[in-house]
This record gives sequence, C-alpha cells and structure tokens, in this order.
Amino acid sequence: MATDLNDELDTLDPTSKLVPPRIESPTAHKIVVLILLKQYVINKKVCLDTGISMRPQKRRMFYMLIFKLIQEADKSYDELHALLTTGRYKLDKLMLEAFEKAMSEFCAGSIEALFDFAEIQNIDEILNENYGISQFSMVGVYVRRVGVVLERLSFSDMMDMYRNICSFYERGVRAMASGPGPRKAVAGGVLHREETPPPAAVQDKSSADDKKSDDAVALCPDGRNLLSKWAPKQAKYFINKQSELLETNERHSLSPMELQRKVQEMIQDLPLTTTPYFLGYMNQLRVRDYYTSLSALHRALDRSPVRLMSQEKGYQYFCVNLAVLHATFGHRDEALSALRESIMLAQEHGDKRSLNLANTWYCLLRDELPLSTVQRSVSDANEVDGSLLQNYTLALHFAVKLGTVAGYKPLRLFDLLHHSDNLTNRNNFVDHASEALALRSAVWAAYGRHELSALYSQLLLTARDRFSNGSAGLGSALASYALWLQLQGQPQMSRVLLDRARSRFPRLPSAEGWMISQCHVIIQAGIYQCRWHDALKACDQLYLLDKSDALMQRASIYVAKREFFNARRLLDSLATQTQLPFLLRMRIKVMLGYCGLAEGRFSSETTMLLMSVAEEMADSQMDYELALVDMLLAQQLLLLGLPQKAYQAIKRAMHDIHTNGGIFERARTDFVFVRCLLAITPNSVEARKAQLMKSLDILERAAKSFKQLQAHSKVLDVYVFLAQRFNDFGERTLRNKYAGEFRRYFTEHPIPREHLGSP
Repeated sequence: MATDLNDELDTLDPTSKLVPPRIESPTAHKIVVLILLKQYVINKKVCLDTGISMRPQKRRMFYMLIFKLIQEADKSYDELHALLTTGRYKLDKLMLEAFEKAMSEFCAGSIEALFDFAEIQNIDEILNENYGISQFSMVGVYVRRVGVVLERLSFSDMMDMYRNICSFYERGVRAMASGPGPRKAVAGGVLHREETPPPAAVQDKSSADDKKSDDAVALCPDGRNLLSKWAPKQAKYFINKQSELLETNERHSLSPMELQRKVQEMIQDLPLTTTPYFLGYMNQLRVRDYYTSLSALHRALDRSPVRLMSQEKGYQYFCVNLAVLHATFGHRDEALSALRESIMLAQEHGDKRSLNLANTWYCLLRDELPLSTVQRSVSDANEVDGSLLQNYTLALHFAVKLGTVAGYKPLRLFDLLHHSDNLTNRNNFVDHASEALALRSAVWAAYGRHELSALYSQLLLTARDRFSNGSAGLGSALASYALWLQLQGQPQMSRVLLDRARSRFPRLPSAEGWMISQCHVIIQAGIYQCRWHDALKACDQLYLLDKSDALMQRASIYVAKREFFNARRLLDSLATQTQLPFLLRMRIKVMLGYCGLAEGRFSSETTMLLMSVAEEMADSQMDYELALVDMLLAQQLLLLGLPQKAYQAIKRAMHDIHTNGGIFERARTDFVFVRCLLAITPNSVEARKAQLMKSLDILERAAKSFKQLQAHSKVLDVYVFLAQRFNDFGERTLRNKYAGEFRRYFTEHPIPREHLGSP
C-alpha cells in the first residue's frame, strides 16, 4: 500500500516530466483487429466474385464484434480468440480459419507484413464502401487513425511493435494450449508443432518454464491480464456510457462491484486521467457510500489542473460536484470554498458555462438568487447563447418548483413552463422535455387538478421510448400515477407501477419519488382499513425522506384514531415552522379545523380558521383544496343548525371533488350532500322519507366506493345512518334490511366501535 501511495505521489508531482502522449501508439490488440478486418474484406470480396451473398445477420454480428473490440479494453490473444469462437459473436468456420492462418503467417513472416498497414493504399483497400466499411464510419476512422500513426513511426519503433505483436500472439496460443479442457489446435499456428513432440522430460520442463514466464509477464498482482489494458479513447467511451446509464437508466449499468473493479483497472492503466475517479464518485453515490465518493472527488482534484486542463475539459466541474455534495450535508463553508475554486478555474480557462453554473450555485447557497434573475436571464437568451440555453432551461424548472412551493398563481408558473418548452423544442433537449412534462404533472397535482396531472403522467409513460427510456421525469410519473391509482381504488395497478419503479430506479436519489409514493399508499390504506401499525410504520420510513410530510401524515392517523390531543400536539409543532411549503401549511390548518369538527362540538375558532384558509386557497387558485374546505364547512354548518348555508357550501364543492378527487373523497362528499338535502327538506316525515328514497342510490354508491377501498368503518357509518333514518320515518322493513346489512358486514369486518361515526 505504501508503494502504491508513493507511486501516486510521484505521478502527481507538478515537476514530473511524465506527460501523456498526445497520440497513443497502436497496441498489438489494435493490429490484430486490423488483420481481422482485412480478412473480412477478403471474405466479402470472394463472396461478391462468386455471386454468393453474405447473410445480413452475419454482417450485423461481425460489426457488433468490431465495435466491441474497438470500444472495450484491449484483450490478450486468448481472450480475443475465445470471443471469436464462443458466444453470440462466434465466427463461421471458414472465416475463423482464415483469420488464424493470417495471424500465423503474420508472425512467421517478416516485418514487411506490419509495414503493409502503414501504407495508405493498403488502408484504402480495407476502407472500401463496396464491402461495407465506410471511411467516415467509426470503424473507418479507427482504421485510418491506426494507419496514420504507423506511418509516422520510425523503423526501430516498428521493429519493437512487431516483436510485441509476435510475443502477444505466441503467449495467447500457449495460454489456449495449456488452458483447461481439451487441447485446442489453431490453424497454421505454433500448436501444430505438437505433431513431433520433444521428449517427455524436456517437454515438461519447457512447459513449466513457459507457464512460469507467462505468469510473470502476463498477469498483474491482482490476477488481471497485463495485455488487457485500457486505452484513453476506450476509457472515455466506457466512462461516458456508464455515466449516462447511472443518470438515466441504472438498471442497465454494471453492478456496483463490477463497475468499481473497472474503475480501478482504468486508474491503474491511466494514472493521470481524472474521469475514472468521477465515475467512481457516481458509483459510490448510488450505494450511499458518501465517504468513499468524497475521497474519489478529492483524488480527482489532486491531479494538477495546469497540466490537465488542456486535455480534460471537465476538471472544473469536479469542484461543483464537490460543492453540491458538501451542501447536501449542510457543510456551507466547504461548499462555498469549492465553488470559489471552480469559479477561479472557469475564469482562468474561459469556460463560460461552468462559470455560470458555479455562480448560480454560489448565489443559491448564499440565498441571493431572486426569481427575477431567472426571468431576466431567459428573456436575454437567444440562439447565439447555445451553451447557456440548457442552464436557462434548468433555471426555469427550478423557478417553477420554487413558485409551486410558495403558492404562486398557476398562470405565472405555466408562463415560465411555456418559455421552457420554447427553449427545449428549439434546441431539441429531449431529457428536459420529459422533465417539463413531469413538472407540469406535479404543478397540476399541487393545484388540485389531479385528472390533468394523471393525464400528463400517462403521456410521459406512453412516450418513454422517445424520452431516453429512463429519465428522472419517468420516475416522477410512475410515482404520482401509482398514488393516483391507489386513490381511485385500484391498488393492484398501483402496486404494479410501484414495482416497476422499484426495479427501474433501485437506489437514491432516483428512488426517492416512488419511495415517498409507496409510503403514502400504505398510510392511506392503513387509515381506510384501521391498520394503524402499518400506517405508523410507513410514517417512520417517510420521516427519513420528508420530515414535515411524515409528521403531517402521523397527525392524520391520530385524527382517524380519534387521538386528538396527540394530533394537535404534532400540528401545533408543525405550524410554528417557518420554511414550510404553502400547500402543506394550508393543509395543517385544515387538519386543525378537522380536529375541532371530529370532536363533535361547535367552535367559532374552527370556523374562523376554515374561513381564512378558504380565502387563501381562493387567492392561490387551489380549487380542489378549496372544495375540501367547503366540505368541512358544510359539516360545521350542519352542527350549527344552518342547513341552507351547509347545502350551498357542499354544492360548491361537489363539482371539483367529483372531477379531481379520489373515490374516498367523492363518497364522503356524497354522504355529506345527502345529509344536507335531508336537513333542508321541510320538516315533514313523508317529504323527508321521499327525499331519502330519492337519495338511496347516492348512498349505495358511496357504500360501494368505501367497500372498494376496504374503508370498513365508513361502510358501517352509511348503514347506521340509513337504519336510523328509516327507523325515524317508521319504515321497519328498510330499517331491518340495513340493520341486517350492518350486522353482517360488522361480523365479517369487526371494527372497534370508537372508530365509528367519525366525520
């Protein structure tokens, strides 16, 4: 370990003359890939000359094989040969024999075979579009790049390279011969010398020496093959691909342990490269190993920026990520220090985008970023500022989130989203388009238009293939739509969506949305079914994700259990907090009013509280929340003996609740509506009985909705209400019918009597 640290310190020495070459020399692996391509072109030419067409599936799999060999780390010859002879990329027999023969002749001949690849006319023969290899494709650029580099090498360099290739080939052939299983014979290779074997003793001795030599030369201390090294281009492609998968679709990325092993290999092969450390940082974040992720960022920052900035443009972004990580844990001074470092590096190297990003975070951490700044920046944006448009789009989304939390009028928020859509569509920001759809769904849900919110979630789920098949917006849509299905009485569909979200986004922070939604689903089901232990356990889990929301849900459980003292204690402690979102603050007041109503006694304080909440909801255009307040006011006015006022209040609330509410709220509204209708009916037994008979379908529908949610106490409340009313009107048959329904349902679903009769 001490030796490794000393080597790293030597590497990081600013006075060190070790500078990575600007042009990487071709390795033996790359030359073998060229030989394989050359054999493919020869085989394709023979097929065309004889009139035999090569099957499309065969061509497709060969190009997939070439892409794999180009983009992944260099392999030893035995690993490459195993790839050609097994698995999905297996070559046909004739092609494999031609390749093996070409490799044998290459190493058995002279260096002239290597010089053939340094001549442009020979390279042009490989890059023949008639045979399917375009010079402008990725394979074509790869071939021409290797040829240009070979052309510039001196004779001594070419001789060293040729010897390395021959050694590379012979070690691979010996490894295949000494490997487990039956001994493999390679066409034209050195293995054919086994036809005249040496004496047994000499053979054993030579094989032992070969094995010892192979172990000493071809293996690292950790058991990895020394010939399987990462080239800078291959490492860059791998890092970009895995980083994108970790951000958008973690399910398709490598497992944490396997990815960390790859990162260590790249660090060992490319000690001056910083991006593997950043990939390690992202990998450790998904398993919540914050200490190791912080160490990875520090190791990336240890690399000298003066020497590396010209080669790695993302160096200054490491400081921004370090600042965000510190800010996540409340380390404000450390975060500001990292941002100042990032601002200095961005100014030094003229990176305007990085400078704007660092300045934005700096202002956010110092609470110096008003929404007017965002609007002014967006109004100044034009097509020339292409590097800033993405930052402006993210700033608009951030402004919409802040406005929703603060309770701004929806017209202003959707105006900002309209600007965001213009920037997104004009510049084809696909990921931002999906985030905008998810944000629209969230805004509509916050302002009570749950039907529109569910519609946008469905739109995002339907168009998921267009939106990169794995964005953060997709996780938000899955979470919100699952909760909506639960409220609509479809728990099976809700569980399907939550399971889908769990498999798609298994770790934080992407998993936060569905985890919160799952907690809410369990809490709502627990309240409906009087399963208090499950609901309180879900509150404990929600507390780790959203403290204020967890306390609010716990208070709702206490109200449902009729433990009003505990509920008021929690709600009073929440009401004293100053940084609560507007909607949560209003819901706390509504819950306080509900406590007073559930106690069954008149309170002028409760009425005034509900009236003030209704005014604030009306100012913020939160129609659905206003409808819920009107429903509570109707129940309060019934207690006061003001049936006409109660009827007017519930009539105002019914449209919004039936349009945007869940089936529990709709059923409860129907129940209150029937009670108000009976209260305003003239005080005549026949008239009130006729009104109750007309309303019987409404109450039956409410009982059916409560049964669908397994809200057993509410079903029993409906049966008790009907039995009592028919008893008052002298209808003994109907009274006995609903009394019998009550007894049968109570026998099947026993509920403690203290939970019956709650509003």
